[in-house]
Amino acid sequence: MSLSTLIIIILLKLIYRHNPHYNKLYGNEIVLFHSSERYKRRVWRFNLIEGLKNLKIKGKIVDELELKVIVGEFSEGVQEIIKHAANHKFESITIIGGPQVFCEDRMEIYTLLDKYKGVEYLVLPKRPTKHFMIFNKSHLYIEKPDRHNESRGSVGIKKAQPELIKIYDQAFSKMIKYARPLTKEEVLKQECY
Repeated sequence: MSLSTLIIIILLKLIYRHNPHYNKLYGNEIVLFHSSERYKRRVWRFNLIEGLKNLKIKGKIVDELELKVIVGEFSEGVQEIIKHAANHKFESITIIGGPQVFCEDRMEIYTLLDKYKGVEYLVLPKRPTKHFMIFNKSHLYIEKPDRHNESRGSVGIKKAQPELIKIYDQAFSKMIKYARPLTKEEVLKQECY
């Protein structure tokens, strides 16, 4: 093999780096999570939050950090993500959930709303079936319910395509029209399981 052929091959490998996790329709990095991978899902979201905070510190993000969440119940797992985002300087965190929570979570939600002023909690009259998180208008975490059983797989998309973010942001905006904000005192009286 000649030297020029070898140089061309090396240049092609440097220029064209195939990323099997990239999809031009969806985003830069797509990660699928099985319903049993709770820890892996949580770590992925924690790392995403920390990465966004670091970009903000370096000045690569100039706007305030924002998190929009739609969940069925404002459960312990979601609370951990919200606390992590609030502790990592997310200034605007909006959670939309169903009308009921787990009874043991009411006090935790009260404390969360009391401690973090940038957190807003709203409830819908009916439990939403589509659950997702929008991280700073650029990343998505989407839960996908299984039609045949109660398990929920999920997908994480880093640097999601703007069109995809727009679809989820519009869905969030539609839901917020029907949601009612709850104060920390009202959370203590919220219906529970």
